[in-house]
Amino acid sequence: MFKKLISLISGKSTETTGNVQTAEEPITPVEQVTEEERVTEEEPVTATSAETPKTDDKHSEEKEEQLTYIESPPSTVKSEPLGPEEKEEIKNRVIDMMKTIFDPEIPVNVYDIGLIYKIEPQDDGMLQLTMTLTTPNCPAAGILPGEIESKARSVDGVHDVDFELTFDPPWNLEMMSEGARLELGMM
Repeated sequence: MFKKLISLISGKSTETTGNVQTAEEPITPVEQVTEEERVTEEEPVTATSAETPKTDDKHSEEKEEQLTYIESPPSTVKSEPLGPEEKEEIKNRVIDMMKTIFDPEIPVNVYDIGLIYKIEPQDDGMLQLTMTLTTPNCPAAGILPGEIESKARSVDGVHDVDFELTFDPPWNLEMMSEGARLELGMM
């Protein structure tokens, strides 16, 4: 069935005799190009850096690498200080974002558990964020702080995060919100 379909698409008629298929025109295999041939076909480029590493590879001696530097656009940080209302809006957006992050061991978000100690937007778009973990040996220690910092940085109005992980004061059950305690059956 596939042979007939291929012959109809290609416009070539084929005859089938037993298990052998013959075509009116011979089929040529696709040319395979090795990585070495592909490298020699590319245009050589010249280096603009004096610190191009030397290697023993004959291809690297024949062609040099051209480095391109891209300048970042100037920072778009707001130059005028943020008002109290704007800071409060940013803080609320960060809190909403923190409520989307859940501790892998507890089915409650990190904000309601009480892991976030401080969320303080600054005039220059910097966000001061201080958090803790339930214990210094917390299994989520390798995941949670990075996720919290990354998601805080993604909030509209936050240009950068001054992140601090602390264990002073140590976390305790009293730091949980009423909703979290209710969710975990501690009320």
